[in-house]
Order: sequence, then structure tokens, then C-alpha cells
Amino acid sequence: MAATTSGKDKILRWARVFYGGYDLSGDARTISSLENSFLEADITAWNEETRNYLSSGIHEVGVTGFQAIINDATNRSLDQFKSASDSSRLTILFGGGGEPAIPDPAYLLPSIQMSSSVSFENYVGVIQADFMSDAAQHDANTDNPMGVVLCNQALSSTSSLASHDNGAGTTDGWSANLHVTATSSGDYAFVIEDSTNDSDWATLGTFTSDGSAIGSEHLSGSGTVNQYARVTATRTGGTVTAVIAFARN
Repeated sequence: MAATTSGKDKILRWARVFYGGYDLSGDARTISSLENSFLEADITAWNEETRNYLSSGIHEVGVTGFQAIINDATNRSLDQFKSASDSSRLTILFGGGGEPAIPDPAYLLPSIQMSSSVSFENYVGVIQADFMSDAAQHDANTDNPMGVVLCNQALSSTSSLASHDNGAGTTDGWSANLHVTATSSGDYAFVIEDSTNDSDWATLGTFTSDGSAIGSEHLSGSGTVNQYARVTATRTGGTVTAVIAFARN
């Protein structure tokens, strides 16, 4: 059944950031911007009184000015962000008055880290990084970074999670990020499904990751995405904690 959106109650307290297989929300401090824009092409002629523009067709996406408190514990902010040019997956969730849940907004990026700078701010050591779309992971279906949460929870059984009502179908494809942040002998098939009626479901794509290891994966597909989308996690064994964000083009 389609989950209900929560409305205009998104505050920084309930934002969550996942990088690779790690939830770094406990170190995160601020973000400058989540880019999602097109460059402008000025087509104004000499005899026109008003400047006219077209989209350049070049889509600018990326996360700028992400700042975290330096935490040198294993796999925390310093470990994850000290090396520029690393490829990974970055997902930011916007919780609606609480922990992010289906279908809260999400920003997902198959990322390459472009910078890593360290400074002190108000006497506190911080590390700052920028992320752009990684050419090695990007394809024609990885176009829109703004999507929704389809999973953010621990799983211990086969589960078909709540769906998101997109309002209408599209023929422009889709993309998704999976983050496995905890596992205990986990063995799951993570499948993204779509439906025209929120009842009869078909497979859009299946992640390669089976939840047996901490990590992340970006997945995309072409063609039609119907009105409703959800995740089904089919358990073979163990338990996992998984985050999945999904976007349609």
C-alpha cells in the first residue's frame, strides 16, 4: 500500500547521510547545496529587448560544502572523506519529523569525491568535501538525483515494503542507491518493483549486492516506470540494515 507523505516538516535534525556502507549522520554538520540544475544558453539577438534562454542540456548535479566533525574512529568521517577522487555512492535522506521513512525525499548520487579539506571552525576540527556525479558509474538513466526513500530499516524476514505513489507513469527510466550499513550473515535479494494499480507488481531491477557485506551499489534502468514503486527484500538468511533511495527521470 502506498505510504503517505509527511508534508513540510523537513529539518536538519532528521536529515541522514549515507556514504558507501556507512551512516555518517552522527558526524555530519552542514551542507552548502545539493545541486540539480541546467546551465543556461543565451540566444538573445541584437534586435531583441529581452534576453532569451534555452537550457544548455547539461545537467549539473552534486553535493557541495558537505562538512563533518573530524571523527578518527574506524570507518567514521576521517576514514571516509580523507581521500579525494574516491568513487562511491552518496545518499541524503530528509526525515519528516522523525527518522526518514517511506516515501520521504532523498537525494542520491553515484559519487566521486572532488575535495577533502580540513580546518577548525569555532575551535572544532572539521573535514569538508564536495561530490560530483561519477562518470564511471553514470549512464543515460542516472539523470535525476531527487527521489524518495523506499527502504531505511533493519530486515529480518522477507518483506514487501510500503510503496510510493508517483502520481503517473514515466517512460524515461530510473536509478537507485542501495546502502547496506549492518549485516549478520545477511543473504537477501533486493528488488525494485513497479505497478500500475499498487497491487500487481513487476520487477524493475535487482541489486547485485545480497546484503552479506557492508557496502553500497548504484543501479539504473531504462524505459517505463509505472505509477507505484516499492522494494521487496527476499530473505535467504540472516539480518541486514538497508537504505534504498529511488528516483525516476
